[in-house]
Amino acid sequence: MRVTVELIAIELPQFGSDKSRDLDLEAGTNVADALSGLGVDGDPAILAMVNGEAVPRDQWPETPLSANDTISLFRPFKGG
Repeated sequence: MRVTVELIAIELPQFGSDKSRDLDLEAGTNVADALSGLGVDGDPAILAMVNGEAVPRDQWPETPLSANDTISLFRPFKGG
């Protein structure tokens, strides 16, 4: 299945200058598995949303992905 990963105020070396990338994942992949494959699962500052809905870190292993989902990754930031 294909999902899109979009980066918001974050950079990943494997994305180069791209801010989004389509990934082909096996059916049944969850958020934790997808982020582990990107190498960001161990970064406590990474926050994730799936289709615009926040997914708490403790729910990553329990949150399945479906074809055409969008995973948004970002770090918290302040504005004023």
